This record gives sequence, structure tokens and C-alpha cells, in this order.
Amino acid sequence: MRWGRKCRVSLLACCIMAVPAGRAASFEELSRQATAAREADQIPQAIDLYRQALQLKADWSEGWFYLGTLYYDADRFADAQPAFEQFVKLVDKPAGWAFLGLCEFETGSYTLARDHLQRALDGGVSPEIEQVVRFHEALLLTRLGLFDQALHWYRTLVSSGINNPALIAGLGLNSLSRATLPAETPPDQQEFVAAVGHAAYVWMLGDDAKTQAAFHALVDAYPAYPGVHNLYATYLLIAHPEAAMPELRRELEVNPQSVEARAMLALLLVQAGQTAEAAADAKKDGHAWWQASAGIVADSDPKEAAAHLEIAERLDPSNLEYHVALAHVYSRLGRNEEARQERQISIRLASQGGSRSKPE
Repeated sequence: MRWGRKCRVSLLACCIMAVPAGRAASFEELSRQATAAREADQIPQAIDLYRQALQLKADWSEGWFYLGTLYYDADRFADAQPAFEQFVKLVDKPAGWAFLGLCEFETGSYTLARDHLQRALDGGVSPEIEQVVRFHEALLLTRLGLFDQALHWYRTLVSSGINNPALIAGLGLNSLSRATLPAETPPDQQEFVAAVGHAAYVWMLGDDAKTQAAFHALVDAYPAYPGVHNLYATYLLIAHPEAAMPELRRELEVNPQSVEARAMLALLLVQAGQTAEAAADAKKDGHAWWQASAGIVADSDPKEAAAHLEIAERLDPSNLEYHVALAHVYSRLGRNEEARQERQISIRLASQGGSRSKPE
């Protein structure tokens, strides 16, 4: 998923003019020759000519851009990166930030890549490369453990009709809450990750019957794989909540360390009125899910609820539900200014599509 070159010419569009012996080529001559070589798909010559021209005119933004794209299309990302760095210093263009971020992704500078890809999106990158940027943004957010934020971009891509193995693999990793990239998936796990991604993809399409069939196939094929029953339960919480609790118990049989499954189970127990069992499950832990469930279980004691929810909020500050719950608890405690602040944050997050503890 890369932005390719402009249409290649089948015949040499124009001749590369020779420079008479004994005379150095001027910038104008080199730039014309570089353009001719690039349009004729003479990549090595074009790279060399752009480099020579840029030595004579270092503020030639167009030259840095085309040099970067030539390197990028040749998979020479480490060489392309400094070219795009020079370009964005000269011209603040979304396309430059997009290519810079893509190069940084390929060279492993993930934090920088995320910032620069987001800058490209914020600036209104052209439709020609927008989907590429969105896809890599989703991969990066998953790699950084920001699964809810990545899910937003995956929904956008799926709704656009994108369906390819790379997207399915990335969606599978995100659905399993694995902070890794498809390229880092061990060979013996790739088929499993793809199966998870397929089920999540069908779920996003919104057809309940097909989603049920996809999850049944996934659970039948991988009944003892961590994360499978938890993902199915997350779907059931919305479509068939009465069936979610057994799947969460199966997840905990397979993976007793699943904090998310135990927290969701605690929340369901609270809703069912089984607060004693829920309180036993909502043990003190460093995970936001644990703290949120403990806060809800302790809602009869607003001070204890606030303590748990404050921890949950610090661990996952973009989660809308934690701020809403805190606003409620602060109001009960008479902490009206803090309640007001939490409501303002909740409104802002809601307007931005802030993450929630369960998929919408």
C-alpha cells in the first residue's frame, strides 16, 4: 500500500542533454535532466542528477520531494527519510509529512512516524495517499498499544471497502490487543491472526448473521487460543448480552491472566445484581479495566469509587466512560468543580469520538 510514481512513460520523453566537456552543468541543466530521467523511469540516473542539482541549490523543495519519492519507490527508506526531512523544512505540505511518516514507520521510528502521519491527516492529505496513511496510522497505534484509537481508523478503512491481507492481519492483532506489527507475527501465528482479523472485519460490516457465523468458525477452529473467547464476548455484549458471560468464563479458563475478561465479567455480574462475586473479582490491579470495574462495584462508597476511577482515568485518559463516571461520583461527593471539569472533558471526547470501554 504505497503511493506509486506518476504514470511511467513507455518511450523516452525527452533526451538528457549532454554537458560539453570542461564545463560544469548549471542548476537549470541538472534540474531539467533530472526531470527527464525521472519521467523516463531511469531511476539511478534521476537520483544522481537530483543529488547534483540539490548540491547547487539546497532550497529546491521540489528536488527534495522527488528525490525522496525515488528512494521511497525503490524501498530505500533510510535514504528517503532525510530527503523528506529537508522538504518539510522548506514547505509545510501534507504530502511531505505523509512520506516522512511512512519512511519513519519503515525504519522503526514509530513515535515520530505517528506524529508526522497525524500531521499529514490534519493538514488534509490528498485522497491519493490518505488510505495509505490511515492504514499505517492504525498499525502504529496498535504497535504503541493504543488499541481503541487504532480501531477508529480500522472502522474507517473497512467502511471504505478496503479488504486485503495486510489490513486483515493488522485488525487481527488489534482485536487481540497485541502491541505488534503484522511483519513481527511468528509464522506459526499468522493463520490464527488472520482468522481473528477476518471475524473482526465481518463484525465491522454490520451483518449480524455473518458475524455470528464468522465467530462460530473462529471459536471452533481456535477454542484454546487466548483472546478468542474474549473477542467473541465483546461482540456478544452488544448483540447478545445473555451469551457473553459464558464466553468470558471460557476465556478465563484458557487465559486466567486476562485482566480485560475478568473486568468485563465483573461488570456483567454487577448488572446481574451479583455484587459480592463481582467485588471478589474486581481486585486491585494496575490495569484501567480493573480500576473501572472496581469503581463501579464500589459505587455505593463514592470515595472508594473515585479512587479507582481516578486510577483508571490516568491509565486511559481518552476513555469517555471513565470521565463520565468520575463526573457522577464527584457530584455525589460534592466536588462540584471537579465534576464540572470531568463533564467538559466528556463533552470534548464525545465530540472527537473518544474511546469507550466497549466497541460501539
